[in-house]
Amino acid sequence: MNAFAGGLRKSVRHAPLTASLAAPLFALAGAAVAQPLSCLSDEFDNATTLSNWTRIEQAEAWPNDPLQTWNINTATPGAMTMIPHTVTWYRDYRGPLVFKPVTGDFAITASVRATGRNGVSVPSAQFSLAGLMLRTPRAITPATWTPGGENYVFLSTGYGFANPSRFQYEVKTTIDGDSQLVLSDAPGPETILQLVKIGPHVICLRQPLGGQWVVHARYRRDDMPATVQAGLVSYTDWQKVSIFDPFVHNTSTLHPPLASGVVDPNPFVPFNPDLRAEFRYARFAAPVVPAALVGADLSNPAAVSDAELLAFLGGALNVVGSCNTCPADLNGDGFVDDADFVLFASAYNILDCADAAMPPGCAADLNVDAFVDDADFVLFAAAYNELLCP
Repeated sequence: MNAFAGGLRKSVRHAPLTASLAAPLFALAGAAVAQPLSCLSDEFDNATTLSNWTRIEQAEAWPNDPLQTWNINTATPGAMTMIPHTVTWYRDYRGPLVFKPVTGDFAITASVRATGRNGVSVPSAQFSLAGLMLRTPRAITPATWTPGGENYVFLSTGYGFANPSRFQYEVKTTIDGDSQLVLSDAPGPETILQLVKIGPHVICLRQPLGGQWVVHARYRRDDMPATVQAGLVSYTDWQKVSIFDPFVHNTSTLHPPLASGVVDPNPFVPFNPDLRAEFRYARFAAPVVPAALVGADLSNPAAVSDAELLAFLGGALNVVGSCNTCPADLNGDGFVDDADFVLFASAYNILDCADAAMPPGCAADLNVDAFVDDADFVLFAAAYNELLCP
């Protein structure tokens, strides 16, 4: 077996894979072939894909509905539209999040337009923004909720707080309910945003329309689990939100008239939700860390420069990937059988996807780590034992 599987670029070759060598290993294989991350992507051109997204208030059984509007390819052709009620993400305040659970290293990229509800202007309410979030799942309901449990990173665009008001970015990291945020100017209402998780490192990137990719912020989040909630957020009207207790906010739809039993602590401060968020796509991809940076402290600019990150993040991960639910079917005939094994064995014996002898596309690299090695064989063997593609 290859002693260097999953490590630095291999400097030695593994033993050639033959049918006799593989036979006992097929019997041991039990792992399922992982669905490509690109299968999680959504171009938001089909209204029926709304059901592929999970809303956080439903996942945790919160009784409120923080979104006045939420649909795909309906309010805005070719986009997911969110128009939130008065709501926020800050400390113990839990706002709207539509997400997909993702395990391991990945990137999520979205084109985000955040304006006032008129679709043009800078929002008139403080902290009215929309963007991307990575969040640690919570096994809670309103009955078991406790403060100090939120853990997430997000990057958003819209309007935070400035005089005169103008479009801004907000980046925020929250650990055990302690939120630390930074606002900075944005050139306009629309930006491409990207969050990348590689081990404990979370890299936040952005690309203004017509501009270059920029590393916006980096965080080391050793507390985050392997599986996180990755998705889209929107929030607005901090001046009114901040009057309410977090638990009241989390359990109530803050839109007049308020539900019975919900008391407005200061009726003289008006409700002023003013955000229209349009997401043109949400694309998931697997980052491939260059060999020289494997194990490096990616969240430390002194150890890894922005230029080094941008060489394999940013635009390299903003791609419309195909969703192949049977990647081990290397000849595309609907079966994973001996014919596919011949193709896999040939690629396995070459090993390195960068080798000129490797077939174009390196399709046998089932875990997308730039090598065809033992880890890929485990995945191939599991699919081979199933025979039929799903």
